[in-house]
Amino acid sequence: MSEQTTTTFETLSDILKHLDISKATYYRRAKAWNINPSQRKFTKEDLNNLESMPDNFDNAQSDNESESIKALSEQLKTKDDQIERLHKLLDQQQSLSLDLQRKLDVKDQQYLEVSDTSQYVSEIDELQEQLQEEKNKGLFAKLFGK
Repeated sequence: MSEQTTTTFETLSDILKHLDISKATYYRRAKAWNINPSQRKFTKEDLNNLESMPDNFDNAQSDNESESIKALSEQLKTKDDQIERLHKLLDQQQSLSLDLQRKLDVKDQQYLEVSDTSQYVSEIDELQEQLQEEKNKGLFAKLFGK
């Protein structure tokens, strides 16, 4: 077995300066490589490992967040589609209501015209009856007004 050289650091700041990384990056890489972040004695291999993330590192939290974001995006897309359909239905209902109101206005106008016409027809009928009665009266009835 070959003995690996080890390097000892007195403080975390010394480790960070040696690796030229931030504290958060150090903790993230230590976790990824299964290295105790509080240790101060490192092998050459450990130091090399801490200089980068492992190739196969599976960031579960990041994956979970990505999945959550995808799910929420899909929900938003679904809600947007629902809102769009509701807007279309409301527009359609509004145009149908407007069309129905126009038809009702036309029917009301026609009814009023028919009502006025029927009133005139009844007046004409009365006048025709009076005229017929006048024609049927004899000469003396016309003269004496009976």
